[in-house]
Amino acid sequence: MGKKKNKNKVSGAVKTAAKTEKKLANKLKKELANLGEEDIAKVVAQIEREEAKRAAAVEKALPGPPSARAYATLTPHPINNELILFGGEYHNGQKTEVYNELLFYNPVNNTWKLVKAPGAPPPRSGHQTVATPANKGELWVFGGEFTSRSETQFYHYKDLWCFSLAEKKWEKVVAPNGPSPRSGHRMALLGRRLVVFGGYADDGRECRYFDDLHAFCLDSRSWQRVSAGGRGPSARSACVMLPAGNDSLIVYGGFSRVREGRTERTHTHTDMFRLAHKGGAWTWRPLAGGGRPARAGLAAAANTQANRAYVFGGISDVEETEEELLGEMSDELTLLDLETGRWHNVTLRAEQQSSAPAQPQEIAEDPPAEPVTVIEDGVFTVTLGGAPAGQGVGRAVEGHGREGPTRKGGPAARMSAMMAAHRSTLFVYGGVLERDDKQFYLSDMYSLDLHKLNDWKTLIEQPPLPDWLGSDSEEYSGSDGSSEESSDSDQSEDE
Repeated sequence: MGKKKNKNKVSGAVKTAAKTEKKLANKLKKELANLGEEDIAKVVAQIEREEAKRAAAVEKALPGPPSARAYATLTPHPINNELILFGGEYHNGQKTEVYNELLFYNPVNNTWKLVKAPGAPPPRSGHQTVATPANKGELWVFGGEFTSRSETQFYHYKDLWCFSLAEKKWEKVVAPNGPSPRSGHRMALLGRRLVVFGGYADDGRECRYFDDLHAFCLDSRSWQRVSAGGRGPSARSACVMLPAGNDSLIVYGGFSRVREGRTERTHTHTDMFRLAHKGGAWTWRPLAGGGRPARAGLAAAANTQANRAYVFGGISDVEETEEELLGEMSDELTLLDLETGRWHNVTLRAEQQSSAPAQPQEIAEDPPAEPVTVIEDGVFTVTLGGAPAGQGVGRAVEGHGREGPTRKGGPAARMSAMMAAHRSTLFVYGGVLERDDKQFYLSDMYSLDLHKLNDWKTLIEQPPLPDWLGSDSEEYSGSDGSSEESSDSDQSEDE
């Protein structure tokens, strides 16, 4: 008789892998102890416990604009004439600050207020928010990431939160079968569903991109993994996803990285798809309107009443040699017709020559648009101005000087800005300016009347740029343990 097999026996490969993981965990603990940092999961849990202790909401008017940041969300209030800014991060080359500030902007008097409400989410960036007028107004937040100050640890969220705009309190919504932890994903409201697509997760050893689709029903408060028919977009993060009518979404572009042996190839997507939901069925359909603009880090906002969307800025890789890529930023503002999937230039009246007739609309006619440069012209701990407290004004940055990146008339080239369209006005806030491997987080803000299209209005001036405290080029440890050179824009393009 043969020997009885031991079903509990563990293979040598599994044991080796477990030992490796344990060694890595112990090594990380030692490194964190040397840095004076706790394990990031414990930090996040502790922050959430502390936020839950707050008994009542407190509001405070800010004496000045919010601090510089990117990867936050700027959401139109579903009822009031306000914008809602939540989260985001700031990085100066040495340390990263991640926020969970909930800020309200009043465009009538150009003022900000900070709301500290019970049970707030932990700080995050690269998340997504959606506002709905139901129940006197709700703000929904999903996912994102938290980064330790030393940037040695990253924590991706898979949590869902709801902020009651009427009661001014947070609720952590616990529902099974939701998306896995991620940031750089996109979320949009389609009927009474929150639709989540894509994103990425990076544990320091492997970076995974997603092409999965999930829907959260606001009525039953339940998640559904959506299996859509047709050919849909490949795995990616940082795409543009916007509602197009009551039963479909437009998905455009995005960013992903593909590992080929010991090297990594980046890819900026330029394809476009429509996701339709009719009769209970979900269907993807490729659209011919892709191919422009071929940039990552785009800011996008939908004017749902006009069935149009506006896309601003971003960064594209321009190949100089076989070994080196140069990032080129854009200040271009384009319009996407959400019904036809076609791109159009946005030409401001101030740009037109005096001899040219005034254009009543911003949409060009049927011929494909050529690129056009837009004219540039103790409860609270809040950081005001262009950089966190304690950091001074820095030296000039090539091409921009001490006055920062703004130029007369509107936002200069940047990536990962926050943008919203509210009551026929387009707003742009913050983002990242990259110069010579240095990244400067911005705090300026602009508005554009979408009816008049005369010129950009400066709401917040960009202060002088701070010092960049990091090296000109930084290294990270790849998933195979090798050391690779990487620009900070790799992470930026993901979100």
